[in-house]
Amino acid sequence: MNLKQFDLNLLILFHKLYVTGSVSQAADEMCISQSAFSHALARLRKSLNDPLFIRENNYMQPTERAHLLAQHTEKALPLIEQGLSSVTPFEPLTSEKTFRIAATDFSEFCLLPKLTKHFATVAPKVKLQVLPASPLPVKQQLSQGDLDFVLGFQHQDSEMEGVRHLTWLSDEYVTVTCKHNTHVQHQITLEQFLAHKHILIAPWGENAGVVDHVLASLDLAREIGCQQASVLVAPYLVPNSEYVLTMPKRIATLVADKLQLQVLKPPIHIPNYHLQLYWHVSKSNNAAINWFVGEVEKLFIEL
Repeated sequence: MNLKQFDLNLLILFHKLYVTGSVSQAADEMCISQSAFSHALARLRKSLNDPLFIRENNYMQPTERAHLLAQHTEKALPLIEQGLSSVTPFEPLTSEKTFRIAATDFSEFCLLPKLTKHFATVAPKVKLQVLPASPLPVKQQLSQGDLDFVLGFQHQDSEMEGVRHLTWLSDEYVTVTCKHNTHVQHQITLEQFLAHKHILIAPWGENAGVVDHVLASLDLAREIGCQQASVLVAPYLVPNSEYVLTMPKRIATLVADKLQLQVLKPPIHIPNYHLQLYWHVSKSNNAAINWFVGEVEKLFIEL
């Protein structure tokens, strides 16, 4: 059959009748009169040369041809609707959309408490599904299509082909030691810094972090006494030890009193870190994606 000569709207009508089994109910759900629905059904029957539905005890019983057609419309209509969704206005108060986000524990900690509290008011039915961060390149993660966003951690604000981003938080690093460390008090020299064993935070098992890169540029190196994956766990390894930990200031200042830590300025210049929200360029015109980005921008970036 030539699709150019076929009214595809009739497939929506067909599918609605197939699901409901009632002309009156199908017409009501499509917001048209029963008469208009019946006329459209007659056109479809003529086009396909099949009755499609036979009335039995006030129920429209599908024919064999209708059952076969329904197998295809059940797959095709949702795909078409999904394809058109990018131009559909996003209504946060009523939307039940689930946003899928890949994130590390640190970026989750910085984003989610404030964001979920805000969404409870402005988008109460919206859901967040947060998945473990991946070591794969951001573009590759987003190109797979299952994710809406990736929360990234960078030390320079750079463009990435095929990916849009929003830098929503920037902060500095500090060095922490146990308050009872008799070798370090109130400040830490480069000599003391290099004399101690360090905790390396490596989410994906990296052998070096930003501190190591800075030291390497000075032809220096530190000794790693413990390597682990979590920014949130790392400071809990410092109390009653001589470990030195260089970490984001935002976390260090929150736990310093509880863990009896002293928060110090690093003896080397370490570039600030930037937390970034990434999404694929193919979703740049998606109303839901643009709304989400706008809400993060309003919440975290001072204008």
